[in-house]
Amino acid sequence: MNKTVRDRRALMHVGPVTIELDVLLAGVKENVGFSSREFVDAMSSSLKGLRKIMGAPHYQSFIIPGGGTSAMESVVSMLKKGDKVLVVSNGVFGDRWLNIFKRYGVSVDSLKAEAGDYVKPEIVEEAVKKNSYTMVTLTHVETSTGVREPVKEVTKRIRDLVQLIVVDGVASVAGEEMRAEEWGIDVVLTASQKALGCPPGAGLLVASPKAVSRISQDMLGGYYLHLSNWLEIMRSLEDGKASYFATLPVHLAFMLAKAFDLIEQEGLENRLKRHEIVGGAIRSGVEAMGLSLVAKEPSTYSNTVTGVKLSKVDPSKVLSSMDEAGIELAPGVHPALAGRYVRIGHMGWITPNDAISTIATLERILHSLGEQVKLGDGVRATQQYLTENIL
Repeated sequence: MNKTVRDRRALMHVGPVTIELDVLLAGVKENVGFSSREFVDAMSSSLKGLRKIMGAPHYQSFIIPGGGTSAMESVVSMLKKGDKVLVVSNGVFGDRWLNIFKRYGVSVDSLKAEAGDYVKPEIVEEAVKKNSYTMVTLTHVETSTGVREPVKEVTKRIRDLVQLIVVDGVASVAGEEMRAEEWGIDVVLTASQKALGCPPGAGLLVASPKAVSRISQDMLGGYYLHLSNWLEIMRSLEDGKASYFATLPVHLAFMLAKAFDLIEQEGLENRLKRHEIVGGAIRSGVEAMGLSLVAKEPSTYSNTVTGVKLSKVDPSKVLSSMDEAGIELAPGVHPALAGRYVRIGHMGWITPNDAISTIATLERILHSLGEQVKLGDGVRATQQYLTENIL
């Protein structure tokens, strides 16, 4: 299609996501360094805002360079050689824990689910009862499939059986309920470019007093991501004092501070409800077209990511056609479903209107490519869902 107006793009992606203009503009600062009053204030505000989002009023906040994977690897700072770790994996990003831990001197076991499924809480409990684990890692929302693990229930079952419970909340924090302290989770981590709705560049995590007590130079880990090198830096910055170990993403800190401010204005409960409604509307539209979801059980559908199975067309053609139409989706990355699905990200600053435009465009693209969809039914179902769920 010939475009006669300025291209408009929507990132219905699993990250990065569409970013509010106010958030982007917050980072437009000239000649600001890491010791400036402005930067220190932005970091202090962000560290406090992160604690609120995580439901962790008495935990230590960290904002470190990198992303979700850097936050994951930093957790090694809480382990010593010979510790036993159980990785509970529902897909590609659950498996990432295995790739991290195998590079260090820890003993690692894993529980794995089939694509679209999740490891049941009773299975985790049974495994933990049979072994003495220092740490159990869980993935709240598996980005490769859109499956949500019931981390609250799992934690309740194993809390007294393991020293540290770590939750990868990269694709969930600020889009799914998280009450780390109340639920008894020791570490929750995320990334700036997901449901927080900022550009990439930072890994964010909170750690319980028990988890912080294990952070020392005697523990495993590298140098740059070793939390012992960041702990006093974070404490100083939150207290409003400039401090340095390595250069933080200065301009991103301003954007994070603005994002936390906007989340505060919206209200976290309102934000979570918005994510739930938009996710539900998209799934209603997908299923009404006659397509199936990657997640096998409705109880595991996430507020932030939906995997959509295709029966006839090449997913790469769907992605390129959607991109040309101004809406970017994410490719499927789970090897068991290679070439059979795409992912829709619906997190951050998404609105019901984004759900409508995504389903309408996807329906039209799939029909044009020869996928057997029921043209018009997807949009109708999405509208109906929104009508019933928006007061």
